[in-house]
Amino acid sequence: MAGREHELAVLRGSIRDGAGLLTLTGPPGPLKSRLLREALRREGVEALWEPADLLTPENLPALARLLRRRLAAPGAPRVLVLDGWERLGPRGAALVAGLLREAPAFAPGLTVLVTALRALRLKEEQVLAVAQGPAHHGEDGRERGRECGRDDTREDAREAPREDGREAPREAPREDPREDGPSALQLAAAESGYARCDPLERLLWERISVFEGSFGREAVREVCASGALPAGVALDVLDRLAPLALLPVDDGDPGEERYWMPPPMRTVGARRLTERGDRWAVVLRHRRWYAKVARRATDWWQGGRQLDARALALLELPDLAAAMDPTTAPLSPAAETDTAVEIAVSLWFLWVACGRVAEGRSRLRHALALHPGPAPARALWLAAYLELEAGRPEDADPLLVQSWAAAVREGDDKCLAMLAHLRGSTALYQGRTEAAAAEFRDALEELAEYPDLGPTRQLCWTALALARVRTDPEAAQEALDRADVHSWAGRDVWADAWAQYARAELHYWDGEPGRAAERATRALREHLRIGCVSGAACAAELLAQMRILRGRPTTAAHLLGAADLLRSSAYEDGYRPARFCSPSRERSESALREHLSAGELRRAYEEGARRGLHALVAEP
Repeated sequence: MAGREHELAVLRGSIRDGAGLLTLTGPPGPLKSRLLREALRREGVEALWEPADLLTPENLPALARLLRRRLAAPGAPRVLVLDGWERLGPRGAALVAGLLREAPAFAPGLTVLVTALRALRLKEEQVLAVAQGPAHHGEDGRERGRECGRDDTREDAREAPREDGREAPREAPREDPREDGPSALQLAAAESGYARCDPLERLLWERISVFEGSFGREAVREVCASGALPAGVALDVLDRLAPLALLPVDDGDPGEERYWMPPPMRTVGARRLTERGDRWAVVLRHRRWYAKVARRATDWWQGGRQLDARALALLELPDLAAAMDPTTAPLSPAAETDTAVEIAVSLWFLWVACGRVAEGRSRLRHALALHPGPAPARALWLAAYLELEAGRPEDADPLLVQSWAAAVREGDDKCLAMLAHLRGSTALYQGRTEAAAAEFRDALEELAEYPDLGPTRQLCWTALALARVRTDPEAAQEALDRADVHSWAGRDVWADAWAQYARAELHYWDGEPGRAAERATRALREHLRIGCVSGAACAAELLAQMRILRGRPTTAAHLLGAADLLRSSAYEDGYRPARFCSPSRERSESALREHLSAGELRRAYEEGARRGLHALVAEP
């Protein structure tokens, strides 16, 4: 089943079962709304659909009263859709929380479906991240729109990479003003507000329009302060401008004020900035600033602050994505490819370890396609890593060779160590454990104590344990002990999750299924916390095997179904699981066929896919 069909299946299940609150998150564009409409159509369910386009936070109390009256009316739908709710900021989340809290009194069984750029962060919320990928297709096989603003008339077929790992240049996805742009009424109101501002407020308004997502005061100082707006003045003007053109954003950090400029204000500001002739200078400062943000996130990851690094990268991702796209540069795209590639490589952990493989692969390819010179060694290393994580080790091999040649040419010894680890990971993926162990040992000999990019020593020792866990348990345990030694300077959460998986394997081979299940559950929780798709799927499959041994085949099938959905949602079609992990899956499926009929097994898989690994891991 294709990725979009899986997303539709989850939506339809939530609609049927009454999910309470389900939020579809994803990049700007109409895809989230289209998925909701298609799911409702297939279920034959009528919904009360409320777009947020013409609303402001000040109108929310009136909207809350109106929604309550509509939902309480006889025969009213029991599904409420709140479309584009991020425009309303934290007050919109408060309205949703209030509706859910009070719904049993006036609308029993209410399901609220929300589309937004990011989750509302309510405790009762389920989140479905809509993956970025090819345009959605209807049941008749014809294209029914764009994802992220890709033109309907443009060919959507994925182009094969060139020999150097690049693909032919193509325009990056953009928002479509025909569907998502501000209305004439909104633009008129924004123009009126702009006209009432003083000259410095207008100047800051224009410069802030380059931000794609939410931003803080430090970003305003670095991007917008220059000339008539020196740093101190710019922040004073920001305090005056915020009530007029910005919305406050609660991004989870009480120590930082963050704002968001609604689309009508951004459109007006961008036009004026272009007319003033300052756009290139401001965009250039924007790119330089977000290259620093990406580097900060990498430093946090390498220094043991993995969860903070992931949170920072996701928080700033809209603007990091803009800075990674050379085609948005007002002058020459080729001149900005170095910055784009630098940011993509700095965010290696977000793509590889945090479950955004398809997105990272697409962004890196797009930047490299416009790069005028030879691809840098570390960019080729990341390209190879992403091919491996996408389930294509045969495509990773030639990129590994090219990256090694580039590293030698550039004199980048650190990259050579990173490549040794990646060659070991590729061998492990293919089930060549002896070759994998040798490569991991080479990586440990060459890797710095505190590498500035790529795998840590703790991860390399853990990888060596994974290579030895089924053939030499004592060597595997020794490698895990060495991994623990290297965690003192800042624990690598990703390495820890894989270490828990390795210990689960050791307990299983020692005939201790109870302890193996405990370790596999820890591994699953940690991988889910990071967002690591391959790790979570492998841990779920091993845990399923333990469930079968405890006489719980249906629960085991739930785990396998949820693991399949996770992989399908994160990766492109054609993904092949690693041979290293296939024994757990093969053993489990063989045992399940002895306990469940084909129909029971299919229904159990579907139920697991509907519930998801986050819910299943909470079960005892």
